[in-house]
Amino acid sequence: MINSADEGAPQEPREDQGEVGELIPEESPPQDERTPLEILQGEYDDLHNRYLRLAADFENFRKRSARDIESRTSSAIERFAKDMLEVADSLERALVAEGSEHEGMNQIKKLLENVLDRQGIGSYESSGEKFDPTRHEAIAYVPSEKDEGIVCDEVCKGYCLNSKVIRPAKVTVSRGNESEQSKE
Repeated sequence: MINSADEGAPQEPREDQGEVGELIPEESPPQDERTPLEILQGEYDDLHNRYLRLAADFENFRKRSARDIESRTSSAIERFAKDMLEVADSLERALVAEGSEHEGMNQIKKLLENVLDRQGIGSYESSGEKFDPTRHEAIAYVPSEKDEGIVCDEVCKGYCLNSKVIRPAKVTVSRGNESEQSKE
C-alpha cells in the first residue's frame, strides 16, 4: 500500500523509464491541436496574403502617383497657356491698330500660333453658332437680324487645350429681331 505522504513527495524516476519516458508523453496529443506542418502552412499563407496586399498597395500607389504627376503637369501647362493667351491677344490688337503691314509682327504672330498648336492649344470660331455657356461668355445681349441665342460677334477668341476649354470666347448674343416681336 502507498502512503499518502508519498503521493505529495517527488517521485524518483524508475530505472525502467529512464530518459525516454520523459520525452514521450503517456497520452496522445489532443485532436484539436495542429501539427508543426499545419502551423508552418498557416504562417506561410498569412505571409503570402500580406505580400499580395502589399504588392497591390504598391501598384495602386504607383498608378496614383502617375495620375498626380499628369494632373500637375497639365495644370501647369494650362496656367502657362492662359498667360500666353494674353500675349496673343495683345499681339492681335497691335496688328489691328497698326494695320497688317508689319511683316515682323505677322511673323511673330504665326510663330506664336505654331507654338500654341504644338502644345495642343487652339482657338475656335464662335460667330454664327448657337450660344453655348460652356464655350462662350456673353458680354452683351443685343437685338439683331439673327435668331435669338445666336452669337452675333466675337469680341475675344476662345481657346481649347486638347478639347478642354481653357478660356471661353467673349461674345455678343442676339436677342432676335425686336420689331418682329413687337408686332406679335
